[in-house]
This record gives sequence, structure tokens and C-alpha cells, in this order.
Amino acid sequence: MEQLPDALQPLLRQLDEALSLETKFQPNIQLPHNALDGSEVTIGIRDGSAHVLRCLKMWYDLPSDVLFIAANLMDRFLTKMKVRPKHMACISVACFQLGCRVVVQAEPTDVLAISQCKCTTGDLMRMQEVISSKLATPALTSIVTPGVFLRLFHALLSAVDVDQVYSRCVGEAELCQKLEVITCDGSCSNFRACEVALVLVCSQLDTGVAALPETPPVASVIAVVSFAQQLQQLCQISDSNFYACHAAVLHILARYNAEVQTPHRQRLVWKVSQRTLRRLRPTDRLVTTLPTIDEHGQLHLPPKNSQE
Repeated sequence: MEQLPDALQPLLRQLDEALSLETKFQPNIQLPHNALDGSEVTIGIRDGSAHVLRCLKMWYDLPSDVLFIAANLMDRFLTKMKVRPKHMACISVACFQLGCRVVVQAEPTDVLAISQCKCTTGDLMRMQEVISSKLATPALTSIVTPGVFLRLFHALLSAVDVDQVYSRCVGEAELCQKLEVITCDGSCSNFRACEVALVLVCSQLDTGVAALPETPPVASVIAVVSFAQQLQQLCQISDSNFYACHAAVLHILARYNAEVQTPHRQRLVWKVSQRTLRRLRPTDRLVTTLPTIDEHGQLHLPPKNSQE
């Protein structure tokens, strides 16, 4: 492996530290695709809960790290504990509350209302304590997620991008958005965090280079790709694992892109109870006949005598 520039050493030290902690936060979920008796959490239920986490993150306009941490907590809890489907809503919202501590604590009652989680504030607090106890949760900022590696890889590749090939093809905001989509899919949960992050960066680079209006110099592209290969070696990612993760990531993103391009024709339907409907019904307070508008004061004049 080539000698890396000294200017990259601070970032490389951060990468080494993240790699040393990676296994500590690695999920290994073994969820069935179908449950005949309905007593097991399936991969579909897990993905549905992850999408709820992303909706909450977007509702509160929080950083992507809140979602990455919450999903990591949820997957590691599912790795250690056998969970019933009826508890998943409370578990996912509790993980969201824990993830929020990175930035700001969201009001539990609001989160419960928005997520439509059928549990009490007390249930939510107790579930947070259970999750923290079972996972021996340290300072949440030290949890290693794919988002940690994504930012490190993006910073490293940007630092060696002499001819701006990488910078023109890949943006950090778009990377985070697509990593959120991948995080919501359980098929990538058991891959290493560094594998998911590096695969996403490389796939975006491939797509971006092909979409450039002018073909960049071959030497510049080779330089960026070679450095990405060096990162793969530093992270000790085997080619077989890289390609397996690459196939899973491309499948998720292809399905996501197809959904984005498909127009939504379903009408929005509000489902409320009769009690709520009675409270919300606005037409009960409307007057059916409006009073006549007296524009020129004609209504207050005495009636004219018909004989005059």
C-alpha cells in the first residue's frame, strides 16, 4: 500500500479509532421474512419501524446522525432480545428518544402523538432504561455507525481530490440522504458499518463520473479510485464482502429511485374516530343563510308610498 500524505494523518487516526470500536456496535439481526403465527418480529416489521424513525427525524428536522444512532440501537436490541411485534412501536420510539440526546431532547408526549405509538410516557421511559441497560449504552456520540465512516471517507477523498473529480460527483448531503434510505432496509444491517459507507461512496462516484457533461481526465479518475481501494485495504474489507454489500446497496437505491419517480395517485384520506369527528366538524358552526349586505344604506330607508 502506498504511503499516504502526512496531511491526512488526523483523519486516518480518527478512522483507526472508529475501526477499533466498530465491532462493539455491530448488529447481527436474524429476523424471518414471514412469521406464520404472528408472534415474531419479521424483517418487514423492523423496516417499518425504521421508516417511522426516519419520519420522526424529518418531522423534527434533526441531523441524520439521530436516525443512524436510533436504528443502530434498535438493531442491536433486536440482536440481543427476542421481541414481540406489539412492543416494536415502543422500542423504536424509545430508540429515537435516546438518539435525540445527541442534539436535543424531544418532548415524549409529542413524539408519542406523532408516531401514533400506543404506549404511555411511563412505558417509553421504562423502555429507554431497558434498552440502555441491555446495550450498556455509552456516550451516544461515541457510537460508531455507517454515518461516522461516511463522513470520514468523504473528507479523506475530498482531501486527495486534486482535480475536483470527486467533488463534482459526490456531495455529503446526498450521501447522507441515501444512507438514511439504506439504514431503513434491514438487508444491510448485518454488513459492517465501514462496508456500507465505502460502498455507498464508490457507487455514487461511479454514477457521478458517468453523469458529468465532460469526461474528466482518466488519470484523475484513477487516482480517486486507487485511493478508495486503499481505504478498502485499511478497513480490511474483502472483495467478496464488498461486492455482496454493493449488490444490496444498489438494489435498495434502485427501488428507492423507482418509487421517487412514480407519481403518487392515491388521495389523502384522514381516518378519525366519531368522537374526534364531532369535535372537528367545522360545518356545525356555520350559518346556512348569510345576512344581506347593505352596501348603500338602502335597508334603513323608510318604504316609499306607492301612490306618490
